[in-house]
Amino acid sequence: MFDQLFKSVSAIDRHTKAPLYRERVRYLAHLLSLGSARGTLVTKADCLLHVQAELRLRSPTAMSLTRIEAAAGRWVARRGSHRTQTTNDWSRRHFISVARDWLEFLGWFQSKVAKHPYVVQIEAFRSFMRDERCLSPITIYSQICRVTEFLTLIGRVGSRLDLLNIETIDRILELKACSDGLTRVSIQRYVSNVRSFLRYAEAESWCRRGLADALPPCRAYKNESLPASPSWESVNRLVTEAGGQRPSDLRNRAILLLLVLYGLRSSEVVRLCLDDLDWEHAILTVHRTKPTQQVQVYPLIPSVAEAISDYLKRGRPVTRLRQVFLRAHAPYLPLSGKAIWHIVSRRLMTMNEPIRHHGPHALRHACATYLLASGFSMHEIGGFLGHRNLDSTGVYAKVDLTALRRVADLEIKEAL
Repeated sequence: MFDQLFKSVSAIDRHTKAPLYRERVRYLAHLLSLGSARGTLVTKADCLLHVQAELRLRSPTAMSLTRIEAAAGRWVARRGSHRTQTTNDWSRRHFISVARDWLEFLGWFQSKVAKHPYVVQIEAFRSFMRDERCLSPITIYSQICRVTEFLTLIGRVGSRLDLLNIETIDRILELKACSDGLTRVSIQRYVSNVRSFLRYAEAESWCRRGLADALPPCRAYKNESLPASPSWESVNRLVTEAGGQRPSDLRNRAILLLLVLYGLRSSEVVRLCLDDLDWEHAILTVHRTKPTQQVQVYPLIPSVAEAISDYLKRGRPVTRLRQVFLRAHAPYLPLSGKAIWHIVSRRLMTMNEPIRHHGPHALRHACATYLLASGFSMHEIGGFLGHRNLDSTGVYAKVDLTALRRVADLEIKEAL
């Protein structure tokens, strides 16, 4: 490893003979596998020597952030007073970052984050949703986040799970609604997740019985708001202006086209793999996240195919990862749903559209509304978007008065 990074015999000898040789090589090899450049590896290899020396590491040792910060301070102070404060600040942050990342990789970093007082209950509920209810990972994640917050708020109001009563729950819900400014739909979803957890907690005898049934339902009107979508003219402008030849530009244009022309969810874009692109037959395979993990096949639209091809040829880093869309800089990891949100939101926010939401779902709404205005049936749009039933598609008819008659006819036929 070190003979590939350094040319100087003395440098190679210094890195080879220093303590924790294997641990340093393993970490650098890991960074190399993620696409780190040679210059990055050289810089971090040098820093690892200082980290090892300042922390006096010679064997597996649990290291806290406090000890790492103290070592960074000593190292910076010893480098000399001729260095500027800005340089010293950067050096200190770099030392801490490299040390923490290396020690976390080795499993030697001792986090001071306290465990949640109800971690056992949270993990049991997570297993129940995964193994018994067979919920998707995304659904489990969102419910666990809300339940964890609810359990935290129980302690904040001075109560415990085993002493919980409906009055305390009301206080928590009121506190949550006022502090976060939730809409009726958000409150309804939050209460639904809390009720689900309480029902499980009652079965496990963690709390009093009857709390889940006593929790009042939150009224929310199914179609009280219009889909938050920009106009199709703005969408066209958004795609047209997504130019540039940098790797991130090529990647972002391909992502925007998938969101606009196929109405994909951000999670579906993130999960798209190289094997899902059949170039010979011009077919795109999408792994849906909501309707029981179903798979849908689409014709690969020429403009989308060209954008993805440009990215794969001139923008995507060479890596063993199979996900199509990766970070533009090392370490080359798959994009997250949050990254997709930022790609879309910063563009929509500059277009001054009168919409409340500026994320990828706004483009999904725009796609559906455009299809409806173009004369496609509710059934066709629902199938195209991967909806489980027509109720999910009917919301788009509210922005097209002509289509309301079609929806009314559909509802009458279903009632007969």
